[in-house]
Amino acid sequence: MTDPLLITLADALANLMVSIDMTDDDDVAPDVCVPWFEDVAHKLSRLSADDRHRLAQVIREVADREPDAQRQTALLETPDHLGLEDQDDE
Repeated sequence: MTDPLLITLADALANLMVSIDMTDDDDVAPDVCVPWFEDVAHKLSRLSADDRHRLAQVIREVADREPDAQRQTALLETPDHLGLEDQDDE
């Protein structure tokens, strides 16, 4: 069983990132939000490989519950965009 805190935080983080990413460039300029995404990815890179894999799995579970197909696809791509499951971890 996964910790409810982890599920809630992963859900909030992934959905926030997807919402920003799906926002029109006129509303949120890419040069503003890209550093935010890079900062998040950098902070998450400091987690152990096991924790990054666990977070990726929780994000995929969040995606499985997403009824909107476009958001679901974006959520499924989030672990890769955040570098949570790099090939170097294998």
